[in-house]
Amino acid sequence: MSVVYGIALSVAACLRGGTRVDVAWSLDPEQVPTFDPTDAVAITPGGGRLGSLLGGALDSRLVELSLTEANEARVVTCELDGIESSALGVPQGTVVRIVFAPAEVLPEELWEPLLEREPVAIAAAKEDDRLSEIRFVAPQGSTSFSLDDEQLSANWAPTPSLVLFGGGPMADALSHAAGFVGWSVDRVSGADHAIGVAANLSAIDGIVVMGHDTEAVGRVLQAALGSRVGYIGSIGPNSLQEDRGDWLAFRGVTDTGRVHGPAGFPIGARTPEEVAVSVVCEMLSVRENPDS
Repeated sequence: MSVVYGIALSVAACLRGGTRVDVAWSLDPEQVPTFDPTDAVAITPGGGRLGSLLGGALDSRLVELSLTEANEARVVTCELDGIESSALGVPQGTVVRIVFAPAEVLPEELWEPLLEREPVAIAAAKEDDRLSEIRFVAPQGSTSFSLDDEQLSANWAPTPSLVLFGGGPMADALSHAAGFVGWSVDRVSGADHAIGVAANLSAIDGIVVMGHDTEAVGRVLQAALGSRVGYIGSIGPNSLQEDRGDWLAFRGVTDTGRVHGPAGFPIGARTPEEVAVSVVCEMLSVRENPDS
């Protein structure tokens, strides 16, 4: 995960260890709409990069800024040259504004909710290109940024992720349906990879498993049940659900109430596309009413 939520753990670790780290994000996501508006990058001494901002197109500029070891946050205006604009697929001369800040000047209380993938917001006073009095404020709505002659406001809201373990038409349909509602989709094929991804999911995220390999699917379900993920969907007929339940029970996993299987609301869905819609609706319902 390259977004600001994804770099929070590394930034917090640097701060605890007394290592300098600079953080940068774009104030103009609408200028390059193909990128996630919550993208951010952290830069450590020597030019090491954590996360990604605008696909790395501005990394050389940001590393140069980091090498100055400035002790204040600022707004950097970047007019994209031919190479940068080509990499981003926008006209040459497009202007994007970047906030570049030593992490130590950002509010200390910012990092914990970012680690928990909760909405966060900050505000700062602006004078020329310098930012000061940066403070943690109550978040409002979706990810958005505003900047005028006197103040910066930055509001981040996490994008739900749907992890799909398995392939075929069902995975294709789920990927399209989740993308339609604006979720981030991560399709993984190997059980070990899926288990690693599941460990980092949060309450706003979901994971859906499918396929006839009971061993592989069971391992992923076991990992999901041990994580904080909000929605666990198991695609397949009742016979497959029983096989997966038996595999889990044999390994001592009997509390499977969080697994929705067969996944999706019972709306009479027959095609992969119809099933996908029912699964997305079920995940939305679970996210809204986690205790139901």
